[in-house]
Amino acid sequence: MSTVLLVTWILGTGAVAGPLVSGAAKEVAPPTAASQEAPDAVVVRVTGAVHVEGAGGRRPAAVGQRLSKGDRVVPEGGGKAVLVYRTGATQEVSEPLTVEAMGGSGNSDMFARTVQVLAQAASSDARNQPNRQGMIRPVPGFPEIIAPRNHLAVLEVRPTFSWHPVEGATGYLLQIRKEGEAPVRYAVGEVTRWTLPDTLPALERGAVYWWTVGPVGRGRPSREMGFRVLGQDEHAALQRQLDALRAAGLDPEGPGAFLAAVLYREAGLLYSAAASLERLEAAGQPLGVEAYLLKGEILDALGDLEGAQRAFDQADRWIR
Repeated sequence: MSTVLLVTWILGTGAVAGPLVSGAAKEVAPPTAASQEAPDAVVVRVTGAVHVEGAGGRRPAAVGQRLSKGDRVVPEGGGKAVLVYRTGATQEVSEPLTVEAMGGSGNSDMFARTVQVLAQAASSDARNQPNRQGMIRPVPGFPEIIAPRNHLAVLEVRPTFSWHPVEGATGYLLQIRKEGEAPVRYAVGEVTRWTLPDTLPALERGAVYWWTVGPVGRGRPSREMGFRVLGQDEHAALQRQLDALRAAGLDPEGPGAFLAAVLYREAGLLYSAAASLERLEAAGQPLGVEAYLLKGEILDALGDLEGAQRAFDQADRWIR
């Protein structure tokens, strides 16, 4: 028997991220808002063997997959899938099920957000016009910044800073400055990944910061990169949305990771969105073409053009 969970979404008024230089190859033909009507459901979790039977034939179920009324979801050998419907209701499927219109009083806004974010990723053009201006370019003797960069937002007031190592460096000196104020410098040792510790003052929500890192012993410092810490009101709204996922039994770091990635992407928190998608893959979750296009769009904006290309290639393979 299937279990129905009604998700009540408490929505905030935080700003939505603007368009990014991102997208998919022209030869890929995923569903888009312009080419198809909104689906009746979206797959957000797959455990074990699950197939979908529909107009496109029989294919493995995958996270991000769009479903229409009449499609049949077929778990096999103990497999399970979690669907989100237009109403905002979610359904765990452990036995063969034909998709029908789902009733209930759940708020449909999360479903609309999910479809919109997937459509944006499917209709963008990052593979053909990659974000070369903001790309990560490792150079010998230069600690190229990995994250945060490209004026993107970060979730935490104690963010993690990362950069490429410099051969022969005996340590690194990291400098952070709030826009309009004097810089503060930190000796961080030989690590190339450093989180602002609890023993130091936290960054300010809503503020813009610039940072650079230089090697001790040899080499030259990195270019200065800007980022923004998510504002207090935006953070509170996002937490309400994530708490609603938890209340519905969809842990944002577990069964609700895909929906969390959508929320993070919409809030402009691309580092958090990428981390959620990576957790899905690490847990053995099969991503569908829509999810891979979303991943490619995000990685392109982060400056990881090689990772974005791999995601777009995986979308191609899924289609074939």
